[in-house]
Amino acid sequence: MNVKQALSIPVLCAGLALSGQVLADSVMHSTPEGTTKFYPAHDSGSKSAAQVQQELDNFKRNPVSADGQYRYVGGDQGWALIPHEYAYRDGKWQHVDKLQHNTPAPSTKMTPEERKQRDALYQGG
Repeated sequence: MNVKQALSIPVLCAGLALSGQVLADSVMHSTPEGTTKFYPAHDSGSKSAAQVQQELDNFKRNPVSADGQYRYVGGDQGWALIPHEYAYRDGKWQHVDKLQHNTPAPSTKMTPEERKQRDALYQGG
């Protein structure tokens, strides 16, 4: 039993030391509510605080994803799919939503580089 204890204590200490080294880069923030949040790094971004605030205000006015297919409704539902909208106008059905309907179909032909990448991925070569 002493041998197990003698070996387990250095292993435990090494684990604690390594976990401390991993967390050494993180920054802890305490909020007024008492919760603590961990952020791995604080790199300076390319946008100013005013630009970020403007993006947030724009999103709050129109909470739609970048591709226009989802709307943030909040709560338990989160993001909801925006279906295409149609209306009967001038004797025919027409799109009335603001989604793009002129997107070209994807090409099924591969370039030589794409074929090479696919072969390397799926054939191991």
